[in-house]
Amino acid sequence: CSPMTKALLFYHHDDVPYGCFSNFSRHPVKIYGRTWMTSEHPFQAMKFHPHRPDLVDAVHAAESPGKAAKMARDRSLPLRADWDQAPSDAATGTAVEAPRTEDFVNRGSAAAEPLFSRMKDIVMYEVVLAKFRQNDDAKKILLGTGDDILIEDAEFDPYWGWGASKVGQNKLGRILMSVRSIIRL
Repeated sequence: CSPMTKALLFYHHDDVPYGCFSNFSRHPVKIYGRTWMTSEHPFQAMKFHPHRPDLVDAVHAAESPGKAAKMARDRSLPLRADWDQAPSDAATGTAVEAPRTEDFVNRGSAAAEPLFSRMKDIVMYEVVLAKFRQNDDAKKILLGTGDDILIEDAEFDPYWGWGASKVGQNKLGRILMSVRSIIRL
């Protein structure tokens, strides 16, 4: 971090002021032809697109982001084949804007991946970009972070957060910083 930037940690959707960075925050998102209760809903639903529209519908109808996540994390359900693979040109059917910032990598992480190394990264980016373009209150908070480094303080998730070791991928934080650079324009 430079003297002018700092690391901002976020995790819980009800934390003030950065709870809106959580996919569990109650900010509706219109994407993939529907309006979703939270950004967690479409992210989880896309695990079943296009092969199981019934499961996409079920995740869409989930009463809460926690229930949407629990449903989609059920490993007895068939995830889309490319979910953890490098994205193809077809991606998810919507145009993805390339990030306009450097690819933020956590200090000390020797295993950091490029920001868009898997299909799930593309989906997360599309969903988060839509969320912050469509919700002015959340957009204002994100833009208010300036150039600060955003870190999902998820102790048990070294992929989307930085994990217990604090050197994980922090993909959600990195995606938020990329989204911030685009909506700033």
